[in-house]
Amino acid sequence: MFGNPSRKIIGLLLLIGGIIMTGFASPVEAGTDIRAAWVWQAKSVQDDGGDELLANAAKHKINRLYVNVDMNLSNEVYRTFIAKASAAGIDVEALGGDPSWAVTGREAPMLRLASWVSEYNQGASVDERFDAIHLDIKPYVLPTWKEEAEPLVQSWVANMELLLDHMKQYEAIAVNVDLPFWLDSYTVAGTRTTDDADNVPLSRWFMEKFNHVTLLAYRDNAQGNNGIIQLIEQEMNWADASGASVTVGVNTKPMPGEEFTSFAGKGAAQLESVMAEVAETLRDHTSYAGSAVHDIVYWGQLEPEEQSAPEKPALQPEIRGTYIWEASQVMDDGGQHILEFAAEQHINFLYVRLDLDQPYSSYRSFVKRARAQGIEIHAMGGHPIWGRTENRPRIERLINYVKNYNAEVEPDERFQGIHLDIEPYTLPEWNSDRDALLAEWSANIAFFQEETKKDSSLETSADLAVWLDTFPLPGEDMSVSEFMIRTLDHVSLMAFRNKAEGSNGIAAVVSQEMEIADRLGKPLLISVEMKENYEGTHISFYDTGAAEMERELAKLPDLLTEYEAYQGNMVHAYDYWINAKP
Repeated sequence: MFGNPSRKIIGLLLLIGGIIMTGFASPVEAGTDIRAAWVWQAKSVQDDGGDELLANAAKHKINRLYVNVDMNLSNEVYRTFIAKASAAGIDVEALGGDPSWAVTGREAPMLRLASWVSEYNQGASVDERFDAIHLDIKPYVLPTWKEEAEPLVQSWVANMELLLDHMKQYEAIAVNVDLPFWLDSYTVAGTRTTDDADNVPLSRWFMEKFNHVTLLAYRDNAQGNNGIIQLIEQEMNWADASGASVTVGVNTKPMPGEEFTSFAGKGAAQLESVMAEVAETLRDHTSYAGSAVHDIVYWGQLEPEEQSAPEKPALQPEIRGTYIWEASQVMDDGGQHILEFAAEQHINFLYVRLDLDQPYSSYRSFVKRARAQGIEIHAMGGHPIWGRTENRPRIERLINYVKNYNAEVEPDERFQGIHLDIEPYTLPEWNSDRDALLAEWSANIAFFQEETKKDSSLETSADLAVWLDTFPLPGEDMSVSEFMIRTLDHVSLMAFRNKAEGSNGIAAVVSQEMEIADRLGKPLLISVEMKENYEGTHISFYDTGAAEMERELAKLPDLLTEYEAYQGNMVHAYDYWINAKP
């Protein structure tokens, strides 16, 4: 899987006998992790015999190169280059790929590459051979993927089967593939895994068919809900079970608007630190094989003196926020009245409901000024009917609006998360067909998480009634509350009580969720009510007023001191708080 042992011996002999003349040194000792890089510049193996490329590989301590193949170059060019690479302890994989290779009838160039590499290897000596064929096929960039992924996924799978069958006529050579981490949300049928339990997840299928996978885990941090380690946890477990090996791919190409997917501008030190942390954490996985950097040119452009910025946690301690339910309020006078109230009340967090029929310009000024004031802004949407499968497009529309908005505006005008307020227990179905409603609601929340995280660092959150910890999630060995806390980046607990202490006080009613969140390493916020309520005087601070609310909230840090999950408070909502009794 990782190269012929005899080839390594030959490489060491060549290193001793002649490679010193070129100035290259073996970057790593045999048996260490893979440390790879993509080389898309096909002719770099021809220019000066590939000496500059190998010098760059030595600089970065690379022991494996994915080299884009130009079949028009002579075999002698590759023999010369690969022999030098072998002598330096570097394996070379023949890289190729195009999104169209996944389309039915467009597989011929892929099969031609496979034949060319196989025939080349048959005519080359051991130290001149490609170690593997490396495929980078990205059909998900084609417009048809977004329009209708199912037939495209199915043709991709069929073409991969054609390739594997095609390779049977040649002497064995490994075929390795690049896969984005989020492919685990699709099945081999092209359906979403949340909707289809009968078909194998696409990532798992690849791992069962191919010996080695490079997971494109394009993030700039190792830990956290949107960090590399958590995002690929499922794939690592599948690879362990299937016997495949995994190289974790990271990115150094500048990605304007998606800076979280790359180490560009963050320096070599941060890249090395994150790769080392990933390696250390994944060491217990038998499938973990090493890391790969995309690509060698951009890697070389990282400044060594640049230092990584301290990672900002998803939620800072002592959050103090509120809900803005009327979208027009952030457009009227640019939301200045909200910002003035926020300054008076030391508010640093807002959930802001969006009117998706408004142009992006409606929100830019408010978000920019709020963030300059130290306020974190999360876009909000929701309705009880959003818990039904048939209304999932409404969730998707909100996600797409926020993503497109963030892509168009300046960095300091962007929303930092998306918050859902879905309370399906107010629907008639809660009493008539509760299990079905809970199943649909949970599936929609899973969809929300997956779609939001697919290509963004937006934080996901939702409101959660504290009594939902008494309801099991149908078909799962956990409560509704645990599922929500486990799935989302953070949850706001609707602890609608007007006393902090006592058996029915705020601290008591959130204790179960706090224990769950601590176990899962997730943050929680506590939401309290200021709206007039007719269910009982204990629900809201409407009657007792703002000063009493502040006195009770001030008790929570001491009452909840044992829970790391507790991060602060939200007041529901701005309209009621600003008009509250003193």
